[in-house]
Amino acid sequence: MADLTSRLRDIIRSAPRPAPRELTYVPEGGYEAGIDPDRICDVLGGNPIETAAGPCLAIDRRYEADRWHGDVRIAECAVADDERLQLLDGMLDPASGGGRVIFLDTETTGLSGGAGTVAFLVGCGWFDLGAFQIRQFLLTGFAAEPALLAAVADFVAPADLIVTYNGKTFDLPLMETRWLFHRMETPFAGKRHFDMLHPARRLWRRRTSVAQGFSPAPASGGPDSADDGCSLGALERALVGFARAGDVPGFEIPSRYFQFLRSGDPRPLAAVLEHNRLDLVSLAAVVARGQRLVDGGVEACRDAAESLALGGLFDRGGRHAQAEACYRRASVEGDAPVRAEALLRLALKWRRERRFGEAAEVCRVILNLGTGQRSVDIARRFALEALAVHHEHRERDLEAAREFALAALDADERPRWRQGVQYRLARLERKLSGVHGEGGPAAAPLLDDHRESD
Repeated sequence: MADLTSRLRDIIRSAPRPAPRELTYVPEGGYEAGIDPDRICDVLGGNPIETAAGPCLAIDRRYEADRWHGDVRIAECAVADDERLQLLDGMLDPASGGGRVIFLDTETTGLSGGAGTVAFLVGCGWFDLGAFQIRQFLLTGFAAEPALLAAVADFVAPADLIVTYNGKTFDLPLMETRWLFHRMETPFAGKRHFDMLHPARRLWRRRTSVAQGFSPAPASGGPDSADDGCSLGALERALVGFARAGDVPGFEIPSRYFQFLRSGDPRPLAAVLEHNRLDLVSLAAVVARGQRLVDGGVEACRDAAESLALGGLFDRGGRHAQAEACYRRASVEGDAPVRAEALLRLALKWRRERRFGEAAEVCRVILNLGTGQRSVDIARRFALEALAVHHEHRERDLEAAREFALAALDADERPRWRQGVQYRLARLERKLSGVHGEGGPAAAPLLDDHRESD
């Protein structure tokens, strides 16, 4: 048996090896065999452009500076690549200068991604003399995908910054997979990327999903995939006042493309192209709104919730005076949850700055907000523990410290919390009875990040 195995191995080794197969599959005919390129250009208003991989259909549209998009003019949606974007996204590198800012959005054959998902429409937008120019690259058949990828690569190559909505999770990884599949170099390597989804969640999640009552967006991979009320559609209604009429639903877009491939009729794609264009314009408008907030500070905020969120961005960016102004406004004008969170942030800030008296006054205000709401209860627990510390170590009022500690014991049923409070109560009882020893097991730390030393 061993001799037979060896002989078979020798035969396999001596046989000529087949040439390596290309990873890509280019169908001959198939769905797109009956598609007339001239008819597509006539119906959709596009023109073919030549690339190293063949022709690709491009559709251009221009939104002039004085055109309205909801409540704002296109000229007001212009976005600058500067330090304001770095404040919105702390991970963004400083601008190198000289490059174009390109807004990018894709429409795909599937909403959940995956190796078989193809971007059949890639929309790119940029500002030109105040107007917003859009170029869309349309895949007229699967065999033409290398040409589309080459056209997109040539177009974005000079860009210094790519702006997307949920692009870090969906659009760019999907596109890079397709370039890799076709053994082509990705043009996004080394390029700076600003994804507005994450700053939008910090700034407007409370405003859109709670204050405005918008329902969550459908689960998909594109810019409408945020399931926390921060879909691009929700933001364009809340921030720009733009309401789409007759827009194609996101879940319907792949079926329209396959219908086009089967029938050769490009008319179902007209609404898809318009949907993609509106996404790009709204993305620019939302980013511009974020930049105006950073510029204007607390005075630019429409409500207390927005002021609270902007204060958090200022705090992370090291602009502490501006953050305090935002928190002060939110602590006065907001509803109970917004006020509680704003007061909590003020108390934490002032404790870090050793402004203990002011922090204690804020904690007393928190206790008057009531209970029953999660953010209010969190702030209340902090306030009770902080006032117990303050009266024990700053005011030297042990009776008051014990009262606050007893109230804190009832504020949370978690064992770790109760263990820390019980240790504090035991120490206060010893002090009140004239026993000043401080021995015993270490207390479970409360409010680990901001707790004063006992």
